[in-house]
Amino acid sequence: MKTVKDYLKDPRILNDPDMAGAMKPIKEIHAIRLMLQDETAGMTTAEKVEYYNKSGRETLVRLGLAPQLVNLSGQGKLKPRPGT
Repeated sequence: MKTVKDYLKDPRILNDPDMAGAMKPIKEIHAIRLMLQDETAGMTTAEKVEYYNKSGRETLVRLGLAPQLVNLSGQGKLKPRPGT
């Protein structure tokens, strides 16, 4: 899998005249967007949802955080789960 550094060397960024004078954070954001587009190309909506949810869960685990879930089924009012 290509990294953001690999995408910074991608011809789509190097040959883009608007990126020539852009600041480094702007180039990095553009590289990340290209990476996500390439990784999710051809996926159905359901597959993309699972891809992004899985990525979010992995990030929480890597940071040692537990997801904070909220039950939205109770008359449209937010209700925290017991014990949180």
